[in-house]
Amino acid sequence: MRYLVVVVTSIILASVYCVEAFADVSYADLFLAGRGYKPVEESWPVKPSFTYPTDSNDMPDNQLYREWCVNTFRNGEQIYEAYKEIAFGINYRAEPSKTDYWQTPVETRRTKQGDCEDSVFLFFSKLSELDIDGDIIWGWVVDKENSVAFAHVWYQLFDKRGRPYIVEGFSKEWNGIIPVEMITEGERRVPTLMLRHNQVNRVVDEMTPRFSEAFEEDQFTWAVYMNNATLVKEIFQKLQVMFSRYREQMHQPS
Repeated sequence: MRYLVVVVTSIILASVYCVEAFADVSYADLFLAGRGYKPVEESWPVKPSFTYPTDSNDMPDNQLYREWCVNTFRNGEQIYEAYKEIAFGINYRAEPSKTDYWQTPVETRRTKQGDCEDSVFLFFSKLSELDIDGDIIWGWVVDKENSVAFAHVWYQLFDKRGRPYIVEGFSKEWNGIIPVEMITEGERRVPTLMLRHNQVNRVVDEMTPRFSEAFEEDQFTWAVYMNNATLVKEIFQKLQVMFSRYREQMHQPS
């Protein structure tokens, strides 16, 4: 029931905005370029240029940022490695119009490119077995300066004291784990659906089939009334399809 409440309240908020889509740029291109949150300086004297990575050894390392992650978050070492991969190991790729294919982490690592949800699932995949205080969130990001909004998927992480951070990939900098209060200075995030880190696998295995059946039987009258049944149903269906394909790939011989 917790998931339903999040869906209802956030969809109401999202409906007040006039939405414009940015299909050809990432969140890093729009908001993180030269900014973001830098709790430590880079470990190298000159920032390298980046092209498509060829293997994981091409990714830089930042011992100071690693130490910051360890001191700030539970399982900070693993969070550092997961962030490093989505910040430096993959490049943003916009999907063709009217296409929304959710790559598995295996596919994202192989192609070394993807979009926002691909980055989030890659980040989640390296931490899925750990007790992480975090959420996967679908929703809208609204630029306060011009009231333009675009659909987005992001990961919300909490530190040892419960302070929330937003995790963003593709920036090619050590600036993508950002305190929420810093983000709210220039933008507003409007969640549509939020899944707790430790509940994602359970939702996919147990709740998603029940959600699909309930939508087919019109049990969620509030969703039908607000014309959002299709949106929420598609999220759960895509989750189920992607995770099913991912588990098959994980059991294939390398």
